[in-house]
Amino acid sequence: MSVREDLVNEVKRLAAVDGKSLSNIVEEYFESLVFERWAELLGEEMDLEGLEPTTESEIPMSRPKGLDAAKIVRELREERSLHAEQG
Repeated sequence: MSVREDLVNEVKRLAAVDGKSLSNIVEEYFESLVFERWAELLGEEMDLEGLEPTTESEIPMSRPKGLDAAKIVRELREERSLHAEQG
């Protein structure tokens, strides 16, 4: 992977403020990309396209809070890995 050094240094500084490493941030971002694609495919499979809110006012205030996409993706990955090992 090739990233501008000045950008990497700035992200490292920001990460340190949050008590994270650059690796943590990159991993969380990659997991969010994987989860986003998984959610899109699931929505398509369930024929749920077009249900996404288009404005902030359309987002229900009662929606579930605290969903951890990274945790969900990690659990799915571990489950898939376990099945592959047993397979």
